[in-house]
Amino acid sequence: MNTTFALLFGLFVHFSCFAQQETVRLSFNEKENSIQGNSTIVVSTISKNLKKYKISQLQEDFDILKNAYIETKVGLWYNTYAEFDSISKIQRAKIEDQMTAWDFYKIVAPLTAYTKEGHSFIKVSQETNDYFSQYGTYFPLFVKILDKKIYVLNDYQNVKVKGLIITKINGISSGEILDTFTEIEPSDGYNFTSKYRWIESAFSNYLLRFYGLSESFTIEFFDSKTNKESLQIINAVNSEQYKQLQIELKQEYPESSYSQPAEFEINDKDNLAKLTINRFGEHLYKGGKEGFKNYLDSVFLEINDKNIKNLIIDLRKNEGGTQGMEDILLSYLTTKDYEKYSYVEIPSFEYSFLSFTDYKDKKEVLKEELSIEFDLQNDGRYLDRMGVYDGLSPDPIHFNGDIYILIGGRTFSGGSEFAALAKNYTKAIFIGEETGGGYYGNTSGSYLMFTLPNTQLTGRIPLCKYVVNTNINSIPFGRGLIPDYAITPTIDDILNHNDAELNFTIQLISKK
Repeated sequence: MNTTFALLFGLFVHFSCFAQQETVRLSFNEKENSIQGNSTIVVSTISKNLKKYKISQLQEDFDILKNAYIETKVGLWYNTYAEFDSISKIQRAKIEDQMTAWDFYKIVAPLTAYTKEGHSFIKVSQETNDYFSQYGTYFPLFVKILDKKIYVLNDYQNVKVKGLIITKINGISSGEILDTFTEIEPSDGYNFTSKYRWIESAFSNYLLRFYGLSESFTIEFFDSKTNKESLQIINAVNSEQYKQLQIELKQEYPESSYSQPAEFEINDKDNLAKLTINRFGEHLYKGGKEGFKNYLDSVFLEINDKNIKNLIIDLRKNEGGTQGMEDILLSYLTTKDYEKYSYVEIPSFEYSFLSFTDYKDKKEVLKEELSIEFDLQNDGRYLDRMGVYDGLSPDPIHFNGDIYILIGGRTFSGGSEFAALAKNYTKAIFIGEETGGGYYGNTSGSYLMFTLPNTQLTGRIPLCKYVVNTNINSIPFGRGLIPDYAITPTIDDILNHNDAELNFTIQLISKK
């Protein structure tokens, strides 16, 4: 009987609609109300006119953000100070008086992307989000980006365009659109696979954020099978309609998402096992890290009991999770102890901009939290304490067969880190596309969540620079792990639910 693991979890999305408020007083006399009488309902309406800001306010917010990045050294792993300062000056010069927070976002988002840290992000203000929720116009087609081409995944009403390539939207070329979006999407170093996967998952939102409201979309298509071009005008949908279309897309392509953090199956016929780890978040496993360990015990005991010689580990949807979970998985695959990181470093225990973060008035709390794992060294750096980030020794329940690891642009953070460790400390073969996370490490761990005081844009700054201890250094700096076999699905594979990477791996195993 195969070991299975099912842990369902949901994503809660909160859409707040607060802008202008009016108060209505009603009386609730239902028996289930604990107190009868007057109750207050707050009804919120959203203005069609977004607030505009003085140039001094916008410049203040920009300078706070730029200086926060400099102070935390986010942006200085892959850039020199001069390079980062130069892009900052270029973007700051674009600020004009009476811009909205939405306008301002378009200026600062490229700065955040220029940090080249995939764990950094910046978001539009709540006012802008509310505006989008009420008045937003959404592109009703969903896409897949393959070889820098934008393919359509769905038909819409009587418009049959599934599988076609989008060449222009409202007169703007697909190349220009992708260039615009990749310039504001952070990734680790010079990686693009994660950018494309994140952009395609929210393509309509990107269009709205950067090209504004549009009652309809004039779309030019190219059919690669017939070499014919066509044009369609498709009406935009509102936010509620767009959410319904998202639900329908997920039903049509269930393989694009997941409901379980881990899955396991054995193929007795081909003498192989497939272990899918979709997330390393300890909260997703009953019992946390110990629960994850117990689950893997059962998996590898079954593999050994059935004398399985080929193990496929699927990390293509694994965007990370809890620090150390990757070590638990690796412990079943390694034969020797290993040094996980060359070093882990934070910029400081103290930061001048904490009043704009979730550590406002908690300066000492942050210092205490960071000092648990880091020490000030004689050379002035703040480095990890001895033993804090050690890897795990090999587990007694060891797998001795051949390992095949599926990776892709969504393999990020802890998922990408596991892949890098497996590259260095096992003989695994990697199949798919370049990982979205950096091969040599990332900046993540502890975070400062900020809110800019005027425009109310929010975001995240990671503090811990994790440098993976690698003895295989053939991967170009600033890139993700490059697979041994680069396998990219075609649009037909996707439309027909054909798992190209998995099928290739099974064929590879059969030829041994």
